[in-house]
Amino acid sequence: MEHRGPIDKAARMRERGPRRSAMAMGGAAVAMLLLAGCGGGAADEATPEGYERLKTPHITVDFPTEWKVQSESERPEAADGAAVLEQNGRQLGKISVVLKYDDTRDAKKAAASALGDHELRAEIKGFKDFTVGGTDDGQRVDYSFKATGEPTTPPKGELVNGIDVVGTDKSGETFLVRINAAASALSSDELEKVAKSVQVVDSE
Repeated sequence: MEHRGPIDKAARMRERGPRRSAMAMGGAAVAMLLLAGCGGGAADEATPEGYERLKTPHITVDFPTEWKVQSESERPEAADGAAVLEQNGRQLGKISVVLKYDDTRDAKKAAASALGDHELRAEIKGFKDFTVGGTDDGQRVDYSFKATGEPTTPPKGELVNGIDVVGTDKSGETFLVRINAAASALSSDELEKVAKSVQVVDSE
């Protein structure tokens, strides 16, 4: 489901090793909306019924059981963890976790960089503070775009909604959890539930 252009640019801007940049999912620059947000829960909270937990060092996130975790060889090189929803040969949803996302050690600056990944083709819905379990430094970017219909992506014209959750882990490094899915595959409530499940942990 990635839009290839923006990620190439982002990788060059943040290159610190093989796992430093995020997967771009589309973009179109829109004025940033600085709003208040909420979310998150206890780090040791049990996985909700119907969900599984994607675990990476320092970050976890819950995803619906219909999705599957990608192995290291299956996921993009920049991702430290990923889960996808595939139906009929098309990838309708994806969650990607990127640790050490950039050098800023500042969630708001890192979130602004994540927003830039979407500057070409997405409509930015919001850029705001977000409560992430395990850290006091959380941000989120909400966006949507129309699928291009390229092979393995949602059908052309399908609305894809996304949330980027950005923050700092317990060592002060920034992270990105990029969640996006076709509206027909994941409701807005479910998308919000996944975003709110992001947790900063000591280690996994």
